[in-house]
Amino acid sequence: MPAVYTATNGIEKNSMKIAITGHSAGIGKALAEQYQRRGHEIVGLSKRDGNNIRNIPKIADQIEPCDIFINNAQAGFAQTELMFEMARRWKGTKKHIMVISTMMTQAPTSVIADMTEYWCQKTILETAVQQLRHERPGIKFTIVRPGDIATSADKTTPPSADVNHWAETLVKIFELADPDLEIPEISLGPSQK
Repeated sequence: MPAVYTATNGIEKNSMKIAITGHSAGIGKALAEQYQRRGHEIVGLSKRDGNNIRNIPKIADQIEPCDIFINNAQAGFAQTELMFEMARRWKGTKKHIMVISTMMTQAPTSVIADMTEYWCQKTILETAVQQLRHERPGIKFTIVRPGDIATSADKTTPPSADVNHWAETLVKIFELADPDLEIPEISLGPSQK
């Protein structure tokens, strides 16, 4: 059973149902809190509540009735496989899949030698988004590339960006955008000083 959260502030106008994988920690948790504060219903899907993204049929069934899918949780190539499943199910619906990748995909692999496997998984995820866009399935896709975000106890702010401030900024960007405009890609992280 997914964790379902609804706003307590009584906002009903333009309320959406948003599925977020990996909602119990880090970026997923921060985004869930931001969207919930704005009156949206959150369908949270995390391993902690028995919703491992590797069980694609089970997870996809819970995402299907939602308006937006924030594809955040990463487990091998399951993040990419789940995105393909949702693209099939949502074909022609004009729903929105927001894929959480990483700024590391924009850097040479030699810089991140100990993260090569992760880099490959996220690079393949982004390539899959590009291919799906080319096929024009009638779905909006956004690649979100976080930079160095404080998502664990070993990261300090600064130099890492505060995860809650990062999530609030990302949500505000989407709120400010005209609904007829698409945001195909966005990189958002701390400035390199």
